[in-house]
Amino acid sequence: MSSNAMSSNTDTVQQPGNAALGLLPRGEEHPPHAGAEHAAPPPIRPRKARRQLPTEVLVVFGSALIAGITMLWNIASSPDTMYDEVSYVTAARNVAQDWQLTWSNSPVFVHPPMSFLAQAAWLRLLGLERAPLQESLVAGRVLAAGVLVFTILLISLVAAYLTHRAGRRRALLLVGVVVVLLATDPILLRYGRMGLIESFALFSSMLTLCAAIWLRNRPPSVYVPIVGLATGLALLTKEMAIFMVATPLVYALLERNRRHALKALGAVSAGSALWAFAFTAWPLQLGLWSEFADVKLLLFKRLLGLVKTTGWNRPGFGFGTFLSEVLAKATDYGTTYLLLATGGLALLWLFFHRGESPYRWLFAWLLTSYAFGSYMVAFGTLNEHLFVYLLPAAVTGTVLVGDAIIARRVASLRARGVTVGRARPVVLLPVLALVALVGFSADSWARSYLPAGDGIVRAAAYVQNNEEPCSVVNAMTSAGAWAPLMPGRVVTDFGSAEAALSHGIHLFYLNEKDAKLGYAHPELPAYVKANGFRVESFASKTYQGIELWSVASDPYDPLADTDLIKDGKFVTTVGSRCGGFAVLDGPAGGFAGGWDELGGKAVAGPPLTRSWSQNGGSIQVFTGAALSASGQIATAMPIVATLASAHADVYNRADLPPVTQPTGSRNPADTLALVVDPAIRTAYFGTADNPPAAAVERARARFGDPIGPATQMGDGVLRQAFANGVFERPDPAGPARLAAIGRLAIDTGVLAPPQDATTPDPAPPLVDEQGPAKPTTVRPFVSALCAALALWTVVAALLLGFRLLRTRRAAGPHPWSAR
Repeated sequence: MSSNAMSSNTDTVQQPGNAALGLLPRGEEHPPHAGAEHAAPPPIRPRKARRQLPTEVLVVFGSALIAGITMLWNIASSPDTMYDEVSYVTAARNVAQDWQLTWSNSPVFVHPPMSFLAQAAWLRLLGLERAPLQESLVAGRVLAAGVLVFTILLISLVAAYLTHRAGRRRALLLVGVVVVLLATDPILLRYGRMGLIESFALFSSMLTLCAAIWLRNRPPSVYVPIVGLATGLALLTKEMAIFMVATPLVYALLERNRRHALKALGAVSAGSALWAFAFTAWPLQLGLWSEFADVKLLLFKRLLGLVKTTGWNRPGFGFGTFLSEVLAKATDYGTTYLLLATGGLALLWLFFHRGESPYRWLFAWLLTSYAFGSYMVAFGTLNEHLFVYLLPAAVTGTVLVGDAIIARRVASLRARGVTVGRARPVVLLPVLALVALVGFSADSWARSYLPAGDGIVRAAAYVQNNEEPCSVVNAMTSAGAWAPLMPGRVVTDFGSAEAALSHGIHLFYLNEKDAKLGYAHPELPAYVKANGFRVESFASKTYQGIELWSVASDPYDPLADTDLIKDGKFVTTVGSRCGGFAVLDGPAGGFAGGWDELGGKAVAGPPLTRSWSQNGGSIQVFTGAALSASGQIATAMPIVATLASAHADVYNRADLPPVTQPTGSRNPADTLALVVDPAIRTAYFGTADNPPAAAVERARARFGDPIGPATQMGDGVLRQAFANGVFERPDPAGPARLAAIGRLAIDTGVLAPPQDATTPDPAPPLVDEQGPAKPTTVRPFVSALCAALALWTVVAALLLGFRLLRTRRAAGPHPWSAR
């Protein structure tokens, strides 16, 4: 059906008041009411010509100024950074340095390379590709925000096309409203002020739509090469752009114009072919096609909703959780939510009305945008940043449809003879609503971006400047958001505090947002706050505050600070995985086996030295005992009596129990009689009941004979001396363990380890889950893209040449050819 035929429907172009959408010719927005006479136009008075800038130029500069202020003001410190931004800028830095498109040890296949290449060129231009990452992050933000400013100008061009029937002044006013709403929208600001892909994807998509509008009446030989190229570049920025660049095709289908539909389909197909050739040639040349296919298959499953690893509709985060989070963010994102809702209402309004070309174009734009959004909500991955792709159509539709509804209402009132004064509330109420909406957005912008909010950057800098370089920190969110900001330092992301402590990690970054999002077990912040102390806090609106905490572990905790290594264990004894000592079974002796024989870390405590050679054997000191070995399993040394007699003052000041019995062989019955405390009997014999003779002999071989009674010492702890150690029960209801006599033996000189034996070793590296490194150069993609563009140019030139030749032949011989 043609546009003329369509205008004969029930809601036709003759209905008053829809000028903004092209439903009335210019100048007929407010037709005179019945019976009114046409007044003669006033005489034109000559005016002195004044040179001034056209209003359109002022609107463009004003739009750029407003968007520039909201996007760039305080961009260096707000909002806080995130894993995606750190990873993308890191990848761009690697490309700028040596063409390696990676932020780990594998190429980035999850997104096409165009935005990374743009960021890399920008960093190279500024000379910041090797600067500290914090400076590269700011530079990346400036580029992304600047690109989004131009994107808003492109959106204003589309809005201007859609309002070309509304009259010059009114059209400029509507375009200005669209720009102000976009420039102050909270979600658009949230992701447009960061070095993410969204700004580039939105820009390339809007550029494609502008090209499609500009060339809508050109022949396929012109339309397909240009719009197809823009489509391909948009897809090579982010594949999700397909939902926006499909708008011209949907528009042609709504027009029921087969020729335009085939032309739009040709552009989409050509752009998809460019994406397929350039992007897939890259993994093929790297020899990583299977890895590429796995990544894209996972993305396709996420698109279908078969796999949900992120977003509010992933398993464990149902609609109730999503709704509660939406309500919690209403004070910040309320304007966005309202505009998305009114954009949906605008789509419904357009569905039940008819109009000319601008109407159908807006309807197609809203339809593709909301079809994508609805699908993501229902089946795909519902992420906050996806709203960015809906907002251009939502804001434009809200403004233009709202204007059409107001114009229809005002025209209807005037047609019935209602005075201007009585019709004024119809216009005044939307104006007040607009002022309130912009005021709400401005307040959200001021609260979010005027104060410093770079908590992650400042928290990373604090640890770098105040903690030992060897200190490891555990973050609640992905370690990838922190590690690049802390070069030379290991950052982990264990989901529970116990898991981190088991590897000797005692420093923790906490924030409220990641706890709510489920990036760590809820018990992690609770455990850290219950058992540690806060070192420092950092303001961050994005993460609702970031805090650095330190948690100490019980040195006798058998699960803490211990890593399994070859032939034994490594125990962290210094800082947050800064260093420690290995306990090994090796040529020097079976110290790991001897330590386990005593009860391991839970009884004998952590090592204080590594093993060293002395008098033909080897010795290693632990908190509660000293082990010696001569090639076999190490056994505890009888040093308690020596400490009590040779260093009585030091021994007594340490609240160690009295020694009243001589060392040496004795009757097993005497041993049983001296060990009466149930907890100490359990630790010594292995049972609180009467032990068998074999258990008594094993206990005497491990810990020596009791050489004193169990005594309540001055610090309130029950202790009992044995030849090879001193048992204590610090908790009246808890188990017994060996008291800290190892350090006492070293300090008094009873044992004299060499200096190198007391120097902690670096902790072993944590398990690397990344796997072997893969080739990551992006040069093959650049080469394939250049080749594709060269071929594209040749084919486009040939098509244009053939068209010109056919046009000349159809026009007949040239007049000069007869001469």
